[in-house]
Amino acid sequence: MTNSSQQDFDVEPASDDSDASDPAPRGVAASGVTGIGIGAIAQEIGLTKDTLRVWERRYGFPLPMRSPGGERLYPQEQVTKLRLVKRLLDAGHRPSKVLAQPVDMLQHLAESSGVGQDAPDAELDHLISLLRRSAYEEFRFWVLKRATRDGLERFVLDVAAPLAARVGNAWAAGTLQVYHEHLFSEAIQSTMRTLMRPLGDALRGRGGRPRVLLTTLSGEGHGLGILMAEAMFTLSECECIQLGLQTPLHDVVDAVAAHNIDIVALSFTAVLPAQAIANGLTDLRNLLPSHVRIWVGGSSPALRRKLNDGVVHIAGLTPIDEIVADWRQSAVL
Repeated sequence: MTNSSQQDFDVEPASDDSDASDPAPRGVAASGVTGIGIGAIAQEIGLTKDTLRVWERRYGFPLPMRSPGGERLYPQEQVTKLRLVKRLLDAGHRPSKVLAQPVDMLQHLAESSGVGQDAPDAELDHLISLLRRSAYEEFRFWVLKRATRDGLERFVLDVAAPLAARVGNAWAAGTLQVYHEHLFSEAIQSTMRTLMRPLGDALRGRGGRPRVLLTTLSGEGHGLGILMAEAMFTLSECECIQLGLQTPLHDVVDAVAAHNIDIVALSFTAVLPAQAIANGLTDLRNLLPSHVRIWVGGSSPALRRKLNDGVVHIAGLTPIDEIVADWRQSAVL
């Protein structure tokens, strides 16, 4: 992939942001047309409205229908393909090479590229099948059973993280729906908080360092990644302050001062555009005292690029214990 987010997605500036003001649609407008609006597509899949419009003009896909008011509406089969296209782009493929391909060819390309492949685990396969059948209570039981058996660390590394990847892949392929993903996230987060609570209570007030503030920036509404990071920081005996999701920068800065924070930990998925992540990290770095570290992680491909000075990318959950030990060593020195 190139260093420019516009080049990555073949985006050209739009004349304005009004969907109804675009040139005459090639789809058919009718009162009975149903589909997903362009704003919802942009938010769910992590593609901008401009990107979708440019692809439509340049490559002939997606090809939405139109509502009576002129809004683009995307049928479910096009949404499924767009999810798969987005994952292929994140893996380094170009829009010009994938947008014209049928879904079966894209699925083959995804398999050959390693996109969506998971390590074999019969129990995780069983959990995914329970989600597909909407067997929510049974899914919760199996998750809690595995968590009780494995303990917090092994549950996070062997169940929560790989299962989150599988759910994301299945959602991208259209075999799980958004509500399945929400049920999965609620069950995993509830289980993890149950496991974390006694350890967090025991650590609180001991004066241990580092003190880690965890949150996501505005626009990043996915919280499972930052919760998994909190679990690993807690296991590394850090005192964690969880601010929740989508915290404005000035509130992050205020919380750092109020709680004597050493490290701000942020999680990013592919929802936020690369430039938004870069701008947010630059602004936050400028607002925070120099001794406060910023550590970032998550599935966003933007994190694989060069980051601002003073921002450290942690590639995965396993290295957290080692990087915390390094922090403590440098603090002593």
